[in-house]
Amino acid sequence: MTSRERVKKVIHHEIPDRVPIDVGGTKVTGINAFEYIRIANHIGVDVLPPKVYEQFQMLARVEMPIMKWFHSDVIQVENASESWGYKNEKWKVWTPHKAFEDLLVPRTFNPEKDENGDYILRNDAGKAFAKMPKNGHYFDRIESFSTSFDIAKMDLNEFKKTMTYYSKEELKSIRNNAQFLHENTDYSVHGGFLKGKLGSSSVFAGHTFTEWMIVLLTEPEYAYELLNISSDATVKNLEMYLEAVDGYIDTILLSTTDFGSQKSEMFNPDIFKEVYMPNYKKMCTYVHQNCGVKTMLHSCGSIRNIIPHFVEAGVDILNPIQANTENMDPVELKKSFGDQLVFWGGGVNTQDVLPYGTPDEVEAQVKDRIEQLGQNGGFVFSAIHNIQDGIPMENLERMIQAVLKYGNY
Repeated sequence: MTSRERVKKVIHHEIPDRVPIDVGGTKVTGINAFEYIRIANHIGVDVLPPKVYEQFQMLARVEMPIMKWFHSDVIQVENASESWGYKNEKWKVWTPHKAFEDLLVPRTFNPEKDENGDYILRNDAGKAFAKMPKNGHYFDRIESFSTSFDIAKMDLNEFKKTMTYYSKEELKSIRNNAQFLHENTDYSVHGGFLKGKLGSSSVFAGHTFTEWMIVLLTEPEYAYELLNISSDATVKNLEMYLEAVDGYIDTILLSTTDFGSQKSEMFNPDIFKEVYMPNYKKMCTYVHQNCGVKTMLHSCGSIRNIIPHFVEAGVDILNPIQANTENMDPVELKKSFGDQLVFWGGGVNTQDVLPYGTPDEVEAQVKDRIEQLGQNGGFVFSAIHNIQDGIPMENLERMIQAVLKYGNY
């Protein structure tokens, strides 16, 4: 069975030959660039320096030798630009710290080093919006959590003007990439769409994350109108995107907005049902009515009480299953939602077991998660979120060995 056949079986709730594997096939199952260097050096393949195609999470573009080492079944159609709009072209060498090897980054990606040794990103107006701490591995958002006693509402018409849409040039590039991957590989091709983020921990509609949490509680009608404008723009982008990739992709990532913390949902699930769910439903309905692609939604954290609303919205695939948070027992989730949702991820914890456990502990958890989530199909193995820097090679090796050992049907 090919990788594409294997994934298609699973996303249609059918049983393949083995559990599919996804390492590096989406923006939420990727590999940190610094860890990517360690992996490449460990297995002795010449794929360095890596191209950092997603500069917020510092994700490396995963080349075929690394894909094959992980036995991965999924490959991604990237956008022309990710995160903060840097076009992934005209690559140049960037060495962020002496301890690290060279990376390749877009020509327009120009972090400034301050007096503390931190790297700062600025917008066109010169305002700092992200920072990589000295000897750090990621960029953190700046000033996205402050608030004031007087929260000014965004004018809805002005907000509409901030919506961004795919250009003809971007769509041509996406179509060419999707067609090439579909016709020249047997991987399941994943569409890294990601134009449907409805609020996040960054600034949304002029509101910081803290302000947005307050708005959801105190001004739900206003919040809905903002999300409605955003989802309308998403549908317009979906129309263009799906026309470009028609027949070439199997899955599409609609949103990476996080709704959970380690302990619970970030806000009352009833607010999600009233404010978010209708907008996600609009997006999912458009996809389902216009193509056979399966919709994927990403949310970290404890989200058990909003999963029914994901189902009502028409979400096909949920990523990940952060089973090390409250109220996210894999057995209960599979029993409650296994017929309605494909679980993509959750195969091993990236906060504790994978970076700090022994190889035997990694194998044991992988075995458990396959037994818990893989019954009767409906499960794609991936770690909980991206492969982070510093994970021991022996743990990564044992992770994949365990999937191949215990993942056969």
